Amino acid sequence: MYHTVVMTCGVSLFTGKSNVFSTYNEKIPKFPVSLQEKRLTKEVVTAIENWVKEAKRMAYKTQEMPNRVSAEYSTVYTLRKRNKLSKNPTFILIFTETAGGLAAEKLLTDVFERDFKANVKVLYVDINVRDPHALNASIGDYMYRLSEALQQGEPNSTCFAPLGGYKVMTSFGYIVGSFLNYPTAYLHEDHQVLHEIPPIPLDINEQFVHEHAGLLRKCQKDYIDFNGLTAVERRLIDRYPSLFHREEGFVSLSPFGQFLFERTKYEHIFNTKYFASRQVREFIKQNRHQSLFIGQQMRELVKKLKHDEAYNDDLFHERQFSSIDSQRVQFHLYKGASGGQTAFRLAYRYDDREDTLYANYLWLNHDRYEREAAMGQGIYTEQPDVLDITEQLMSVAE
Repeated sequence: MYHTVVMTCGVSLFTGKSNVFSTYNEKIPKFPVSLQEKRLTKEVVTAIENWVKEAKRMAYKTQEMPNRVSAEYSTVYTLRKRNKLSKNPTFILIFTETAGGLAAEKLLTDVFERDFKANVKVLYVDINVRDPHALNASIGDYMYRLSEALQQGEPNSTCFAPLGGYKVMTSFGYIVGSFLNYPTAYLHEDHQVLHEIPPIPLDINEQFVHEHAGLLRKCQKDYIDFNGLTAVERRLIDRYPSLFHREEGFVSLSPFGQFLFERTKYEHIFNTKYFASRQVREFIKQNRHQSLFIGQQMRELVKKLKHDEAYNDDLFHERQFSSIDSQRVQFHLYKGASGGQTAFRLAYRYDDREDTLYANYLWLNHDRYEREAAMGQGIYTEQPDVLDITEQLMSVAE
């Protein structure tokens, strides 16, 4: 019985000609932009949200035509038909930061909550397919985020289905699943047959990552001249081809190397304590779909603070507001992720001696943040009722 379902999601909702939400459906307006559009301006997001409202008029057909919705819907429908899905499952959906990803998230969240009584959590990933080095880095980040999502459940009660998104998300998703001992589900859409592929054991010595962090860090930041490395470093790279990518005399981390480096780099962050005001706690509760995203962003903030990134203006974003009285500032402003439909902004204080992050005020809307932060909201005074949310944050509880 599966209690958790983790899926990478694509745009099969819209591309199948006979699908309920198909862009070929004459009862649904033409999609306002390309499904692959990555410039999600305010105007584009508004246009997509308006289109989704129109498309939702067809939602009543999902239960009538369960095999004509999407690969994601067909997968969980098949699980339920085979009595392998629990009554109130948790679905963790991973989308690309594209127009199609945003629209798919809106519709799938709605139908999954209604048709399967699911608790839906959402993550966005940005895969850069145009630049080889950026692609390696973005796939490594995707693999790390995916590993976090998978570990919200257990291998014997989690269905992992890397169905959609860029093709590399499927192949590297299987590697992550195998590394963490999670089986992978694949749906043959034409015949609606669900195949479950067992994990292949991967024995990687993570101690290597700790011992050679310097070399890994160099190769993570940029392509390095292979001949400019020491003989010992060159031998290590030749010995671990799964961790390094060589091209025309240069070397960088492979996506799997990026993934392992991120895992070890983040380990110590789980010793950090997280405290939050009532505003932050209630905001997380009200935005439960984004709870996994919020937790990741808070841990990303701690990582940056612990890795001597004091030069990073995003950690002290209050400096960008001329209206803020620096003499009254008690909390800093962190400018986190800005991709997809959601911006992460947090008023915080970090105590390095106690290894504790205090989250004072949280925003997920960029425009509202700009207005309120300019007036000193969340940074001049401590919000009331501060409590320890470490356990909640790590378990991504509601």
